[in-house]
This record gives sequence, structure tokens and C-alpha cells, in this order.
Amino acid sequence: MIGKTKGLVLSYIKYGDTSIICKIFTDSFGLQSYIINGIRNSKSKNIALYQPLNILDMVVYHKKNSGVQRIKEAKLDVIYTSIHNDMKKVSVCFFLSEFLSKILNNESDQEDKFDFIQDSLIEFDRLNSRFSNFHIQFLIKLSKYYGIDIISLDQLIVSNNTDKVLDDFVQKCIDESYQGNINSNNILRNKVINLIIEYFSIHLELNIKLKSTDVLKEIFN
Repeated sequence: MIGKTKGLVLSYIKYGDTSIICKIFTDSFGLQSYIINGIRNSKSKNIALYQPLNILDMVVYHKKNSGVQRIKEAKLDVIYTSIHNDMKKVSVCFFLSEFLSKILNNESDQEDKFDFIQDSLIEFDRLNSRFSNFHIQFLIKLSKYYGIDIISLDQLIVSNNTDKVLDDFVQKCIDESYQGNINSNNILRNKVINLIIEYFSIHLELNIKLKSTDVLKEIFN
């Protein structure tokens, strides 16, 4: 069948001499892999479409239970101004795309989750400063769409010793909007992001191991 859908690019791998296989989360078909032929030849300028976290307007050939799908047409649905140009934002994009690749699935009709991710990324693109906590707030807000809402530090840590600084930081990340001014440092952010990744791993019964966390820690140090 031919279907129209929006898609969030997560990553791609090279396939053959000129093609790629791209992992894309769609609002209609969930997480899918698409083969794009000839995209890497010298005359093609469309490879930029498939940068991590680009949002596409797509017409696709969809076969149920097929491991690899095909794209009939694709164009940018959202044009970012800073996400792919600011090195700190680029590192956040790689982290989020890797994390999302681990937890998204191929269930159909995930419009609410897709819309949340899209709206968050558009807001992230517009932030000129104070975005060092964005990835933490994003994962906290995302937990709602998996039925494992993070509403306090108590869910993330098993300890009778209350760390007030940590508790205050997590609560502000929960309560504040993305534009909120939340004081933090690299040590605090690293500790919380590790706790959140472990929380998702336990509740979704996944082994979430990420390569991009080290880069993220270094960039925001």
C-alpha cells in the first residue's frame, strides 16, 4: 500500500555503493527501516534530508511485516535554524536519536508520541541559550508516553539519604518548561541522565547502552 506519513529521522547506515538504509520513526507506522537507493551518488543533494532528528513529510510504500520499506517521496516538513549548526545542539541530537532508536517500536498510530517529540524539537531549535538541561527534561516528559511518568526523584533512586541539591534539580526539570532557567552543572546532569536511562531500562525491560553519552558529557563540561 501507498501511505502518507510524517517521519522523524533517527540514523542511517550505508548500503552498497550509493544507497542507505535509514531508520525513521513515523506517526502512522511506528519505527521503520527504509532503503533509499542512489542517495549517495555524486549528483544527489538529498542526503541532507536524512540528518538525525529531521522531520519529513513522506509518501511511502508500506508492506506489513516487511523488514525494509521504500520511500516514494520525501521532503522536509520542519526547517531547523540551529539544531544542525550549533555543536552543543548537534551532540544533544545524536544522544536523543540514539536513545529514541533504543525505545521506539513499530506499532502503528503513534501520533501523540510523534507530536510530542516534534513539538519538543521545534522548541529546542528555537532556544538560544539555557538548553543544557533540555535532554533531561525531554526524557522526563517522554516517560509519560510510556505510562511510567517520572514525577519525583524517589522513582529514580533507591536510597534513604536525601540529596537536596539533586532532589531540587530533578524537581525543577519536572516542573519547569524547556525555557525555564534551571541551574545545574556537568556532574549533576551526568548523574541524573544516568538515573533516567536506568529507569527506562528497568521499566521497559531493555538494555539501553549508549555511545553518545560520553560525547554529551564532554561537550557540556
